[in-house]
Amino acid sequence: MAFDSFSLRLIIDELKGTILGGQIRHIEQINATDITLKISGSSDTFFLLLSAHSVYARAHLIPRSIRNPSRSHFADFLMKHLMRGSITQIEQVGLDRILIFDIQPTGVVEANPKRLIGEFMGKHSNLILVDADTGKILESIKHVDENMSRKRQILPGLAYVSPPMQDKHDPFTLTRELFASFFEDASQRDPSRVILRNVDGFSPVLAREVVLRTLPDPSVDELWEAYQTVIEDLGSPHVFIHEEDVVDVAPLRLHIENAEPRRFDSMCEALHFYHTRKIEREKENSQRHALMQSLERRRNAIEEKISSLEVEMAQAENADQFRILGELINANLHRIQRGQKQVEVQNYYEAGSPRILIDLDPALLPAQNAQRYFKRYTKAKRSKSILANLIGDQEAQLQRLDYYREKVENAQGVEALMRLREEFIKQGLLADPQKRRKKSAEEKSFRRYTSLDGYSIYVGRSTRENDLLTLRIANKHDMWLHAKQIPGSHVIIRNPEKKQQIPMPTLLEAARAAAFFSRAGKSGNVPVDYTWVKYVTKPKGSVPGYVHYTHEKTLYVDPERPRGSNSRGRTGNP
Repeated sequence: MAFDSFSLRLIIDELKGTILGGQIRHIEQINATDITLKISGSSDTFFLLLSAHSVYARAHLIPRSIRNPSRSHFADFLMKHLMRGSITQIEQVGLDRILIFDIQPTGVVEANPKRLIGEFMGKHSNLILVDADTGKILESIKHVDENMSRKRQILPGLAYVSPPMQDKHDPFTLTRELFASFFEDASQRDPSRVILRNVDGFSPVLAREVVLRTLPDPSVDELWEAYQTVIEDLGSPHVFIHEEDVVDVAPLRLHIENAEPRRFDSMCEALHFYHTRKIEREKENSQRHALMQSLERRRNAIEEKISSLEVEMAQAENADQFRILGELINANLHRIQRGQKQVEVQNYYEAGSPRILIDLDPALLPAQNAQRYFKRYTKAKRSKSILANLIGDQEAQLQRLDYYREKVENAQGVEALMRLREEFIKQGLLADPQKRRKKSAEEKSFRRYTSLDGYSIYVGRSTRENDLLTLRIANKHDMWLHAKQIPGSHVIIRNPEKKQQIPMPTLLEAARAAAFFSRAGKSGNVPVDYTWVKYVTKPKGSVPGYVHYTHEKTLYVDPERPRGSNSRGRTGNP
């Protein structure tokens, strides 16, 4: 039941005995849907939680405030209008899940009375501040415009309109005759649906409870007797637990199979216990699922790697075949002429000495062709040993993942899972989000441009940024550019799709930028070297900004500031 009309009815009784007449001292917004109010009563300080969560919408007292260091618009707005305001009335709209606080502000800009309304109706839940005199909405924790609902908008400035009332009967004044009339239609075969359709405030769980108390004979008389016992039992808060998991919370004891009922002195205590445990378990399950997914992704990657290595191993198993071909070429050197593409010989290494064709490189001498096959034999034989070691390493990684998987499965509580998460980050099984955020922040500090071909171009602003850009931000498939033997900025062309070539217009744009942000920025026909980042290294102990690179090519360009800059302008050459 979680939070139904009768739970709210009990909550209001408890709030009237604790915070009615109290003064609002502080308001904190915990997240996008939840707020807490600190309220000074006549004898104590209380903390009220109001939640417009789509699943866990509710209102109840909690032992202490839940602090959130970040500022929020809705909480600040409430503070402005309700700070030091007195709660003059607390009421429920009929048996709907709507809670209304009448508040008389003091010492604020607008001292006219306000209404803080909590609507606890699943995905439509909301917290709304209304001017009591005008009936206009001042603010809400969720804005609902006409695109979201054509029937009822919740926006500042609009008149507040209560959700439509359902035409049902009051459960506390219901008579036996009226109750029996609900079942006169023979087509109504499900008693719980009949009760749900006709009795105000009843949830599906509560309607089923009436039926469960009559089994195996749900006659009308039995249903009426059961209905009366349910109404009498309301006011006995219970939480239902199965194997340490909370299953439900209700304002009475329910018949829930395999669940242990735990009685509470107040509905507020029951709701706080239930939701604390429920949300904590959801966090635990979410953390466990995320860790298991990361291990599964790593396992899939390793298994793909092993498959690839096994294919290479199968090829390496043919190493002896290369040696045999080399031997056969040597045995037939007198029959082979330079320029031949193939030679047919007898294979003396196979039973029956069948004739086989051997492919030759026409550019090589016969003896060189034999040596080519011997080199392939030596390489394949050597790679066979290396591949075996690599496969063994990958299989050991799989065993390691199985060990961690078992640890995740057996971990109890969010804290234990968070410790495992930290361990995974240290072991390299998970990416470090702090490093990712730091890298993202570092990327934002560079000059950034977009070429006409749509490629991102990064330009370092200093020697330190040059090192960061080239050695940490850039990937090996990106293109690196620098004015040839001239101090200046490192320039990177991002290549996330790992294309084999960068379009020449983009290369020219980046080269002109490298020339512009160098000491030759006012010269003409500046040489700019470019190469893939994988060919750029930093010698140990070298000064900031200095790198060594190979496989370079050179463009000669005139310096030009790139177009479409999102940098803060030229700050001088590094």
